[in-house]
Amino acid sequence: MTCLRGLCRTLLHGPIDAGSLRTAEVFFQSGLAGAGPDGTAPDFGRPWPAPALPPPDDPAGHRGVLHALAPALLLEQIWLARAAQPATAHGPAECHLFELYCRSIGLDDPATSASSKFRAGLTLAGVALPGLNDPGFFRFPGIPDFAWNLPAAQLCLFHRPRRYFPELLGWTLAQGLREPAWWDGTGEAETAQNRALARAALEACEARDEGRVRAGWTLYCRLFADLLNQTAAAAARKIPAREALAEIVQAKRGHAVGHHGRILLAGRGLDEWLADPDPEPLLRALRDSPWVDPACPEASRLVRAMDFGGPMFGVFDRAERQVCLDWIEDEDRPLPLVPQAPASLPRPVEAERPSCAGLRSKRALYTALLRAESTADVPEEASAVVNRILRLTRIMMPLQRGHRRFFPYTEADFHARIEAIHTHEIGRYRPPDALPTIGGEFCRWVILQFAPAILVDGCWLAGIGTAAECLDTAGRHLLKIYADELGNGRPERNHPNVYRHLLDQLAIELPPFDGEAFANDPRFLDAAFDLPVYLLAIGQCSRRYFPELLGLNLAIELSGLGAGYMRMIDLLRSHGIDPAIVQLHLSIDNLASGHAARAREAVMIYLDEMERKGGMAISRQLWKRIWTGYLSLYTAGLSLAWRLRYQLRSRRG
Repeated sequence: MTCLRGLCRTLLHGPIDAGSLRTAEVFFQSGLAGAGPDGTAPDFGRPWPAPALPPPDDPAGHRGVLHALAPALLLEQIWLARAAQPATAHGPAECHLFELYCRSIGLDDPATSASSKFRAGLTLAGVALPGLNDPGFFRFPGIPDFAWNLPAAQLCLFHRPRRYFPELLGWTLAQGLREPAWWDGTGEAETAQNRALARAALEACEARDEGRVRAGWTLYCRLFADLLNQTAAAAARKIPAREALAEIVQAKRGHAVGHHGRILLAGRGLDEWLADPDPEPLLRALRDSPWVDPACPEASRLVRAMDFGGPMFGVFDRAERQVCLDWIEDEDRPLPLVPQAPASLPRPVEAERPSCAGLRSKRALYTALLRAESTADVPEEASAVVNRILRLTRIMMPLQRGHRRFFPYTEADFHARIEAIHTHEIGRYRPPDALPTIGGEFCRWVILQFAPAILVDGCWLAGIGTAAECLDTAGRHLLKIYADELGNGRPERNHPNVYRHLLDQLAIELPPFDGEAFANDPRFLDAAFDLPVYLLAIGQCSRRYFPELLGLNLAIELSGLGAGYMRMIDLLRSHGIDPAIVQLHLSIDNLASGHAARAREAVMIYLDEMERKGGMAISRQLWKRIWTGYLSLYTAGLSLAWRLRYQLRSRRG
């Protein structure tokens, strides 16, 4: 049997494999099958009351409630992190959902995120719980097993936002229309805004399957109600202090044997007592020993051994120490119990990696990468493409001159190099004083060749989104850039949609870009797919190639500034072609506060953090990888650049 805890950790942090993902889908589908219609259709515009969960009176019960709610609430809205993928981000419904995700994680202000507010509530309650990035979070004994059912479904939707899009819509509506409770830190204005976005997404999805939307709504309501009901039952259930202490001893004894060879208890070595799988005899012996003082529990040698300077300091936390005190004072005192019913799944479903047959061409790989929802769907050729580009870039690196030349990193030198690149590019521009030598027909042909790349604009950052607590400052800079590329919830500002508008103006008709007919269109050069395939591939493998991604992103954002784009705007205008897509990048990529500035900051923040964690030697290695990523943009685009120049010379000749 597969534990839900381990599955959730794999789904959040990876590496995700096809078998684990299929297991998650089986779990999700079984939930859908059990969430049949309850006789009343949900009102998608009206809040629904979740079961009441009053705050417990005692501190232990309060901690237990917060522990049980933590996995679901710290992962709030993670199912929307990939709702806007390269193949779907231009759609209105996906735009609204991605805007909802960005708001929920506090993209502009992390302190406003729902998970940050819940984490603050944990701190105020004195609950020390590891962060989501800590493997200990998924092993934390205070979190009951039943608390992982809802997160498992959340994370399944995170990896399958397209396959279960109708269910995701219903799930999002149900979560947004849940009535607030004492543990929910979302304000009224924020709640109203989130609900409006969820409803807008539903309304924008005209061809939706109402039955599947309802199933997603029902499943969320049922799983959330189950979570609250089981949490309330756990908080209300009491057991004698001796049973609570016996459970603590049972959980720790396996790692305690071997540390107490010299200690005798009732004439028997303590290690022998601990080796007994039944802790009751040990507790009876302890109670009759000098280690326990019922008249003054705090003075007991057993308790003092748990305090600072004692041989068991750090073995028992405050709550466990209190259980020990309660047991000494009155072994029959009733204490709250959090049940640990085993949560399990069917055995992992074996699933093969997507077939690689027929993906030797960049055209076929372009379509396959657009269809990949999760990293588990990415064909093996994707990594091969990225590795080939990076390997070629490393070979060519010593040959680079001028601003592309590698240099040892310091924050001052890096900042100066970026400023120099920008100044140089701006200085190269001269307003045209004659008619262009490049014809309008050639411009239209070039616009066609760039369609495979610009219709997936921002795709290299598509894998950045995750739980709010897992996003560091560098990741937030990248995610903000991605949100801008997608239009920040406004489909008309979505960069690929701006390009679609240009194609329509020029009467360039193309098949849907995520289908085989588009990739096989004979009007495209084969080289037109080199760069977008590289960008799609590295975007799907962003964790593996994060340093290179930082450098690549910097190169992309800087390439939108200076003479190249300014001349392009002049050329397009001279032929009566709308330069909106170029003008958009020239402005939004600015180095003052735009994408280029964020890209530069992300590099500096990342290297500073890595130097503090791993030292100078590690940061130097990572810097070389970042600069390799920076140069890889030019490597990946070389083939198309050469062919465009060849076509231009041929037409002039």
